[in-house]
Amino acid sequence: MVPFPTLAPEALQGRAGELVNAVMPYTEAHPGPVLAQLLARYGATVGDDAHMFADNRKHPARVWPLVVGATSTGAKGTSSGVVNALLGAVQDLRPLTRISGLSSGEGLIEVVRDGRGDNPDAKNFDEGVADKRLYVEDPEFTSTLAVMERQGSTLPRVLREAWDGDVLRTTTRSPLVATGAHIVVAAHVTPGELKLKLSDAQLLGGTMNRFVPVASRRTKLCPDGGNIPQNVISDCAVKLAKAIEHGRQVKAVIRTEPARKLWHREYATLRKAMPDGPVAKILARAVPQVLRLSLTYALIDGHDQIGEDHLHAALALWQYATDTATWMFGGVVDHGEIDQLVAFIAAGGNKGRTRTEIRADHFQKNRSAGDINTMLAPLLKDGHVRQEVDNTGRGRPVTRYYAC
Repeated sequence: MVPFPTLAPEALQGRAGELVNAVMPYTEAHPGPVLAQLLARYGATVGDDAHMFADNRKHPARVWPLVVGATSTGAKGTSSGVVNALLGAVQDLRPLTRISGLSSGEGLIEVVRDGRGDNPDAKNFDEGVADKRLYVEDPEFTSTLAVMERQGSTLPRVLREAWDGDVLRTTTRSPLVATGAHIVVAAHVTPGELKLKLSDAQLLGGTMNRFVPVASRRTKLCPDGGNIPQNVISDCAVKLAKAIEHGRQVKAVIRTEPARKLWHREYATLRKAMPDGPVAKILARAVPQVLRLSLTYALIDGHDQIGEDHLHAALALWQYATDTATWMFGGVVDHGEIDQLVAFIAAGGNKGRTRTEIRADHFQKNRSAGDINTMLAPLLKDGHVRQEVDNTGRGRPVTRYYAC
């Protein structure tokens, strides 16, 4: 059993840590997802002028957190609510465009599209969108994964290009084009759903390694509502406003000499090959992810260079992401347990076994629905077990499992 990740204190350095620590006494959320979404929302608000240049590519403060937690105890929405409260209180003359969910690649491009035509009276004239900053909150990432799996879906390609900062375009007869788009996606998912729905295509295609996985769970109970006092929100908003104003004035960013030396020492570790599997695929972009995180830490601190402390913070948060990926996928289910499950299903004969029988009779209710899904998924995929929906009864349809 892989333990729940621990966020190192180094990740909560500087202004970002100060803001997170200020609100933690008043919320049930975990500091890890609050921190990651705060950095992401800040980077989206600042825009992409501030950047580092690496691998012949501009890397702005564009961080995509994937918050992973259980349905009832994960506090995923609670963590995003904290960030929304803080950024929503900032007096900003350039409000950030926000949308919820991802339905298609074309729909995403539409929100940040370029203008078309020079004559406002022309039939196909479109003035386009001037502000290309966009923050996408995706509370149902499982649904997004289902969209990605549809034949002909452009969403995986558009997401990859958006993270990279490429020109976005459709291939229709009247194509949509978006240049200079600065899109940040903050997604939420449960561990069981992610393992069940995530396909090899999304892992191998590189869509998932654009995200920073961040484990989430409830840290305390706040029976009086978990409301952050207004004076705390106001104080944080003032600090964020100053950090946003600074970030918009910065252009090219470099590392200080101590940070450069630390980067050289850590680079080989970030590039180190990992055993092939979902953990390695999700963490494949460790170098640019840490680069972007360190840049965001520096900007929110009011600096125009990445210092050693900013890099230490980014490395600590990336370690939390690494531990999250291992927590999600690193635990290998014992083959003996799998064999016992198959034997139990086979003993059901022609009647098969229902989910209720599997959970109550075989596991004695000691396994969650997500754990059972995780064990059944490879058996169904490999053809060791099949499932059928039984509609013969008077009540709701029942899914039965049969050993092949």
